Amino acid sequence: MLVGGTAAASAQSACDSLNGPRCVEKLAAGIDMSYLETGPRDGTPVILIHGLTDNVRSWWPAMASLHKRNPKLHIMAVDLRGHGRSTMPDEVTCAPAPEACFRPADFAADIVAFMQSKGVEKAALVGHSLGSFIVQEVALTHPERVSHAILDATAASSVGNVALRDYVLKEPIEGAWKTALQAAGKAFPTDVYTLAPTDADPKVDAWLAANWVVDPTADPDFLAPYVPETASVKLGTWIGATKALLAQDNSKRLEDLAVPTLVMWGTQDSIFLAADQDAIKKALGVAAKKHGQPVFWKQYGVIPLPASGFQESDIGHNVQWAAFDTVAADIDAFIATGAPTRDLVHSAPVPDIRDLVIEPGKAVVVQLGK
Repeated sequence: MLVGGTAAASAQSACDSLNGPRCVEKLAAGIDMSYLETGPRDGTPVILIHGLTDNVRSWWPAMASLHKRNPKLHIMAVDLRGHGRSTMPDEVTCAPAPEACFRPADFAADIVAFMQSKGVEKAALVGHSLGSFIVQEVALTHPERVSHAILDATAASSVGNVALRDYVLKEPIEGAWKTALQAAGKAFPTDVYTLAPTDADPKVDAWLAANWVVDPTADPDFLAPYVPETASVKLGTWIGATKALLAQDNSKRLEDLAVPTLVMWGTQDSIFLAADQDAIKKALGVAAKKHGQPVFWKQYGVIPLPASGFQESDIGHNVQWAAFDTVAADIDAFIATGAPTRDLVHSAPVPDIRDLVIEPGKAVVVQLGK
């Protein structure tokens, strides 16, 4: 496990290590937001935002690498509402229809409130998957708050997304879990808002390890704690965030994105596919021409998604898990210069795909709008 921060950074923050306590910011919406923080308080602010049912662990390796690379950055990684150690939104209000409380707009409002509470006027926002849609939302509604938008494993729309619809919502959420809970006399979703997947399936750890917390290019020791952490995420979050994400379409809105933007995508992303990248490149290309801001799209990996539809042999949906050093380098470069590095990173074919190959100057990097 990586050990984050330096002695100087530790003196400035009580929550600069994943292995220690997290700080908490009380937000106006009633959310107690848990977060990690490292680097000088007067440094360039960077906020790292995780994905669906995830937590600050998702960004931890890249956060530690980014801090080591550029100790002048003020880096914060947050647990979103209902995730990690942050609190759930009000049960009375949200339990009947959790999707009304877990929209990207709700998460985005929390990020803006967090920035206000921390005295951060403007920051580089970095989001993975669901987090990337939150970054999009903040950048579209509060562009004055966003110096750079960095979108890791993203799309212009997640409406009808097959992975989210069929392999998360349909089954297990509204399949096996719902059936088991209703058999126990629970009204769905009202009575299950604060329950966990383990209440629906005592053996859910096995499902999570086989189907959800999976990445053949990531360190198994890094992934192992994810299973119990994810099993503890409340069903209100699983239901609400998944349904809300399935209703999010920014295809036209992104044409008005007016901040410098970087997209990072792995070739074996099994959630946001190559066709999704065509759509977001088109929308952001319009935005780049309209507003004159630098917009880049960068590919990680070289091997396309196999016919199985599952990540097998190269970098996939969780770009920041396997390629955290290159991700950190690209974040730092984009903030400093307005462009990512040109380093290509991909899995070694043998003997272990967790071994990465870095080829300087050979990455597929597209400046959109040119």
